[in-house]
Amino acid sequence: MRSIVLVLLVTVCCLGCESDTEDQKKMIADSRVAFNLAIANHDTSEMVKYWTEDIIVITSRNASFIGKHQYAAGLEQDFKSKEDVVYIRNPETIEVFPVWEMAAESGRWIGTWKNGTEAIKVVGTYYAKWKKINNQWLISAEVFTPLKCSGGNYCMDVPK
Repeated sequence: MRSIVLVLLVTVCCLGCESDTEDQKKMIADSRVAFNLAIANHDTSEMVKYWTEDIIVITSRNASFIGKHQYAAGLEQDFKSKEDVVYIRNPETIEVFPVWEMAAESGRWIGTWKNGTEAIKVVGTYYAKWKKINNQWLISAEVFTPLKCSGGNYCMDVPK
């Protein structure tokens, strides 16, 4: 009898966790949509709302940023040098570990802009680590790997 009760308790708890996990995934997915919109609008003041203070980022060209102020400054510079740049992250998977309030997001990203008359397009994969702080999911790390570049000389300039 104890075994049956234990199995039922574990099953009920797991079902509750699964529902909660799906809610958490939706929260992260909704945050990603809002974040993509902030990038499209070049609104770094909105973007920083989705980062932990100590976010770590490695870009497709191997630049690295530590901390949201450094990353915001890097993006502001990018937005100034490529006025029409848009970066979009398209999540393919979001996995949540509710006990530690962390999540993994992976997917594809695309960056587009004009370099003079050349239309540049870079695509690849990304990984984002999320951390729930004060009931809000924040990005604590992102890594971008390029897989294809088209559009001109930019693509021939191999990062170090």
